[in-house]
Amino acid sequence: MDKRFERLLKSTEDLLCRVRIYDRNSERSDEITQMDEACGIMSRAYHSTQHCDERSLEHLAVRLQQIRVRVITMMEDLLHPA
Repeated sequence: MDKRFERLLKSTEDLLCRVRIYDRNSERSDEITQMDEACGIMSRAYHSTQHCDERSLEHLAVRLQQIRVRVITMMEDLLHPA
């Protein structure tokens, strides 16, 4: 689970960087900042307790997946406006 979580964390951070680039008009900057801060908190929590129990890691992974889904949806909206 640790390696999977690290990949999930890294790819989510990458998506957040990319969505900032796509948000040229800063339409979603507040929401992006909130998700970025939440991701940072989860990263610090994970790295400060390198050996989290499975349940805690699973909870963090679920939250990261929710952030990913929202970021991907946001990217789609920014790339293909209605």
